[in-house]
Amino acid sequence: MKQNIIEIVTFKLMEGVSTEQILEKSADFEEFVAKQPGFLYRSLAHQADTDTFVDISYWETLEDNKKMQAVFEEAPACKAYCALVDKESVGISHHNVVTKSCDA
Repeated sequence: MKQNIIEIVTFKLMEGVSTEQILEKSADFEEFVAKQPGFLYRSLAHQADTDTFVDISYWETLEDNKKMQAVFEEAPACKAYCALVDKESVGISHHNVVTKSCDA
C-alpha cells in the first residue's frame, strides 16, 4: 500500500495583494498541480484573524510530491502564484496520512 502524504504550506500575501488576486492565480496553479503524477486533492484556506493562507495538497507518495517540487519553480502558473506570496512568511511541512475517510 502506498503511503499517502499531505503537504501543508502556510503563507501571507505580499503587501497590497488582494484575496481575489491570489484566488485567480490559485486556479491556474491548481490546474498545473492537478496534472502532476500522484496528485490527489488540494484545498486553499484562509485564517482571517492572522491573515494567513493554508494550501493543503494530498499526494499518493512523498516521491510524487518531490517530483512536482522539481518542476514547480519553472512552471509559469507557479511563478505567478508565488509572486503574490510574502516569501518570508512561507512555512512548508509534510505529513504521512495515517487514516482517511475517503478513497482519494
